[in-house]
Amino acid sequence: MKRILAYIFIISSVLACQKEAGAGKVEVEGDVIYLPAEAGVKHVMVDATTEWRLEYDTSTPWMSTDLHGGKPNRKYFTISYLENPNASARTCKIKVFTSDRNDCKEMTVIQRRQPSVIQFAMEELEIECWAGTYSMSFSDNITDKGNLRFITDSDWITLYPYIADETTIEFYVDRLPSIVETHRVGHIYVTCEVEDEGTATDVLTVRQLAKGNE
Repeated sequence: MKRILAYIFIISSVLACQKEAGAGKVEVEGDVIYLPAEAGVKHVMVDATTEWRLEYDTSTPWMSTDLHGGKPNRKYFTISYLENPNASARTCKIKVFTSDRNDCKEMTVIQRRQPSVIQFAMEELEIECWAGTYSMSFSDNITDKGNLRFITDSDWITLYPYIADETTIEFYVDRLPSIVETHRVGHIYVTCEVEDEGTATDVLTVRQLAKGNE
């Protein structure tokens, strides 16, 4: 009887060990993790039946993690990332796998680029009543400047053709009629359609003074 009980104990112990040492499984919150262009931290959810490990290029200068693995009760790891100053996104791949290497999930971390910006050197340009040619510089982080478009809402402002990759526009302003006693205001708009972002835009206000207000 004692021998039978001993056999039962041994068999139960073996089965328990086999169950405990069962093939590991791991799940993560997604195949792709998006990060904003600004610096920050991101918690990434992990659910594993065994101990789990992280694997990625640790020489990546803009991203790091708070740990490289955890026990089954650890349900996340944290990504710390620096600001992305570039006009293009950057990526890094992270593998999460069980300690027995039975299961592995790979995710791609994508840090978005800086939002596209166009900005005139000043918000408002004040000019005399006389006709003349003027120029205005602008700054931008647009990759393809061939998509820049300049328009005006005033028939007394004539825009010269924009030369791609230049950072200055030129325009001609008609003389303010002498019978006009008050200033007039026109606008020059710059726009650019940016993939995945929409339209980047800015406006320059042109204020032409009447002769008596010079």
